[in-house]
Amino acid sequence: MTMAFSVSDTRFMSIAHKTAQDLADRPWPNPPVGAVVVRDGEIVGRGAHRGPGTRHAEIIALDEAGERARGATLYVTLEPCNHQGRTPACAPVVADSGIVKLVVGVRDPNPAVSGGGLDVVRAAGIDITLGALGRGCLELVWPFVATDGFTRPFVLLKTATTLDGRFAPANDPQGEPFYLTGDEALTEVGRLRRWSDAVLVGSGTVRADHPRLDGRHAPDDPPSPKAEPRPACVDTSLTQVLDWNRDGILAFCGQHAPDLPGAEVVSCRERDGRVDLDDLLARAQACGVNVLMVEGGPTLAASMLAGGHVDRWIQFVAPMALGDGAGWPEVPVLPASRDFTLTRALRAGADACLTWDRLDFAATRVRLTGENEQRGEA
Repeated sequence: MTMAFSVSDTRFMSIAHKTAQDLADRPWPNPPVGAVVVRDGEIVGRGAHRGPGTRHAEIIALDEAGERARGATLYVTLEPCNHQGRTPACAPVVADSGIVKLVVGVRDPNPAVSGGGLDVVRAAGIDITLGALGRGCLELVWPFVATDGFTRPFVLLKTATTLDGRFAPANDPQGEPFYLTGDEALTEVGRLRRWSDAVLVGSGTVRADHPRLDGRHAPDDPPSPKAEPRPACVDTSLTQVLDWNRDGILAFCGQHAPDLPGAEVVSCRERDGRVDLDDLLARAQACGVNVLMVEGGPTLAASMLAGGHVDRWIQFVAPMALGDGAGWPEVPVLPASRDFTLTRALRAGADACLTWDRLDFAATRVRLTGENEQRGEA
């Protein structure tokens, strides 16, 4: 098995990576996977996994290639599986397909099966290259990895603040969204929403912005699922969100809240007069929410952080200082075991975009690809 990537390896894995994202809906709780079969420099088969019970990406790509798979190279973003689930194992099919080379982005993150698929393919005499576009391929499956296969919802917190930690100016107009950040940040938020099953805000954000919480700003390239997330709010009494005219919203509330016409009202346990966030997450998963994006103001964000619920925190920081306005409430210091590691620091137009993870992304990448972070691969 090699980890030396050619220009062609990077090029075709990039195509497989984009193929994995071009979906009608999110595949959760299964990880997204893309595959392409390449013969003599030409793509002869392409596939993407579309969710539980559907065919896996490499099987779709090999079926499309047919006899042209013989002597070809298969690029797949995730190691072919070697265990029976709702569909048969992929690794034996890959091993018998006639390909001469397999290029894989990342190993299967399940420690019980990681490497098993590669062993089957290697035993058939097929050359294997591991780790091509490893960072991007790990990003595809990160919610699955960080939650041990969605044993709980993956919680993505997005905040947008000024340099001095303000969420909005003191004279923020009510009823209209206020944007601290620019168009590039809005585009990235749209993409993140499309990968989320629901987007959660607090009652204060509903009152101030009446947000749409959809993915209308998502870019065409890279592609993302076309399905919109469910708008969701948390309001113990539901009295603060009564004028939020969003049919089909998820409304998480306390035990004695009234009905909210047009909404799916989910009653949760209360703790200290507020919705218990542990119970909210459990009930959200029962409603089909595997990836929950948390937006909104500082109160909900601080509560999620203080409870240790956030798996990934994406901070957008606008290059301005307001000096006054909505800021962070006081929160308890998080235990050391819940510290975040810096995964990425990028520019989004004039704004900064910082990505922090509770599970060490760089270390996980090395574990699942065997490659050194210093490779400098995009």
